[in-house]
Amino acid sequence: MNESLDKKVTIITPEQVQLQFQTAGIGSRAIAHLLDTLILMVVNGLLFFFVLLVRRLYAGDWLPAAADYLMAFSIILLILLNLGYFVCTEAFMGGQTVGKRLLGLRVLQNNGQSATMLSILIRNLFRLLDMMPSFYFLGAVCIMFSAKDKRIGDMVAGTIVVIEARFERVKRRKQLDTAIVKKNYPNLGLNLEAEKEQITAQDWQLLLAWVERIPTMPAARLTELAEPIAQHFVRVLELDQMVAKEPAALLVNLYGILRNDWEV
Repeated sequence: MNESLDKKVTIITPEQVQLQFQTAGIGSRAIAHLLDTLILMVVNGLLFFFVLLVRRLYAGDWLPAAADYLMAFSIILLILLNLGYFVCTEAFMGGQTVGKRLLGLRVLQNNGQSATMLSILIRNLFRLLDMMPSFYFLGAVCIMFSAKDKRIGDMVAGTIVVIEARFERVKRRKQLDTAIVKKNYPNLGLNLEAEKEQITAQDWQLLLAWVERIPTMPAARLTELAEPIAQHFVRVLELDQMVAKEPAALLVNLYGILRNDWEV
């Protein structure tokens, strides 16, 4: 989903490598948490059914000692499950819960490294404070006013929740595909298996810069910008000038041919 505020954080590692992440805002985090809550509700429902079954066995005076042990075990399991779900999933799924993985979110330390067991434990212990007075009100307020979309648990534990770059690339690719389909550009039937080796990184960036404007820019302006870019690729790829009569269609066709080689 689109975040209401597109916040980014830049991190310089000890090796002087610059990393840039987009932080996960309240919208995507709320949906991820809702998915996790639904999973817990299903499991809690099964355990509740088990408890009722145990009580019925006890009421029927069938193995009352075993029924007491089973009921105590189920109550302890219920408590551990609800307290430990977020800690265990984030610890053993690389900073993700099931909901976070489905939304492409991940918990990292402030330095960009993977979250440690201690930081995961701290951020989830403070979840109880973030939930106050109800429905994560305090945590939501902190996220909205935080420069890095942090709730209280993240501030104390030194963690951030980011949107994975892979997830962002897939989302952007789908948005571009949808916009291209709506524009209904014709297929020019280009065959560039040999010629595409002449494309440089600068050529790809030039093409991508134009393609990324398709969802938002009027068709007339897109065509105007496409004309000199199309002429550039006609020269680089030694194409017939006829294909440049539809410059926007040419660039879209080139994008479809080249993106699997250049997108990572």
